[in-house]
Amino acid sequence: MIRCLVIDDEPLARQLMESHIREVKSLQLVGTCETAMEAFEILHREPIDLLFLDIQMPGITGLNFLKSLKNPPRVIFTTAFTEHAVEAFELDAVDYLLKPVTFERFIKAVQKAGILKEATTTTPITTEDQAIFLKVDKRLVRINHHDIFYVEASGDYIKVVTEQNTYISYHSLNKIAELLPGQQFIRIHKSFIINLRRIQFVEGNLVRILDKELPIGVTYKDALYKKLGQE
Repeated sequence: MIRCLVIDDEPLARQLMESHIREVKSLQLVGTCETAMEAFEILHREPIDLLFLDIQMPGITGLNFLKSLKNPPRVIFTTAFTEHAVEAFELDAVDYLLKPVTFERFIKAVQKAGILKEATTTTPITTEDQAIFLKVDKRLVRINHHDIFYVEASGDYIKVVTEQNTYISYHSLNKIAELLPGQQFIRIHKSFIINLRRIQFVEGNLVRILDKELPIGVTYKDALYKKLGQE
């Protein structure tokens, strides 16, 4: 079991990495940290094999944090910026991931660390196995990708609709779009993201999902039809 620690000051970025880690049986999430100081404490009391480390953080940066460690574990940097790549690899980083980190890119990075060879050959991981974690009320709720029918923006909140439940969370539609795989989900309107596998039919400017008709925005129509092979 590979023991992992996530260090990132952005809640959604931490959530995404947690979700990716939990989908791989050979990885164990030991904890998550918002700051380097929190990470120091965990590293002093827990054995860690792999760090997922953000570069831009308040206080000490991820690069300086890594430099301060005498015997650092293997490190995969996660960042929204490209300009630190050279320095990151000079510090012997395993990989350098740009946010939002897709599951496919995550797997490649972990394989690059040389710790997933057996797991990826014996247990293929599919999109259907993945999930997002949403803060609903005071809980982080796991919602499997394949259970999601559509996501609707409602003011400052979103509604994630499944067959059995509707989850309301304080997020923007843009942020949720970053967390969902593009091969399975597509935005069809400024207020709607849909699961392509849940479409009942498309007629004119409407998509039918879960017995509900959702509008297709003019600027999104071509992309939807292209995704459905109707160019």
